[in-house]
Amino acid sequence: MFKRKKDIILVLIILLIFILLSYPFNEWLSATMPRHQIIQLPAMFILGLVLGVNFSRLNIKETSLKIAALIFIMSSFVFWMLPHSIDYAVINPTFNRVMHLNMFIDGILLMPVLRNILFEIKILFLGMLSAMMLATGITLRAFDILLCSSFNIDQQKETGFYLIIIGFLLFVLTFVTFFKAAGEKNK
Repeated sequence: MFKRKKDIILVLIILLIFILLSYPFNEWLSATMPRHQIIQLPAMFILGLVLGVNFSRLNIKETSLKIAALIFIMSSFVFWMLPHSIDYAVINPTFNRVMHLNMFIDGILLMPVLRNILFEIKILFLGMLSAMMLATGITLRAFDILLCSSFNIDQQKETGFYLIIIGFLLFVLTFVTFFKAAGEKNK
């Protein structure tokens, strides 16, 4: 599977970072909602993305399988944004590790899906992801009731603020990508 030393070193580095974030730093990352939702959750996803990007041999050929993988990835994001899931992940270390593994697998899965999928599906996925981040962020900022009992209102509002920024940046990326591609098709 690994043809080069570079591949082995990359996998070892990613596994080391994954273990560090999942075990020694887990208590610190789970202590506040922004660290848990804005640092730890995306970090696991990004580690999977890096692994997926560097292994071009990973490829899903069937469009139906690609769409199923995108639905799985989006469902994972939705699930880990639910207040009950967040609370349980903070309270139960095993459930927290499941979240880490799930986000890592999602990152790995996303790259073979995005490699050769229709442009319209890529844009739809990015748009849906940005809309979900914006909606979650607005909800966390707007409600003055505690949605996640493991954290406080200030942490909830701070997390909402960061999710709005991330969602807006993803929306801008989607917008720019769409119009850039549309401009290239018209040439």
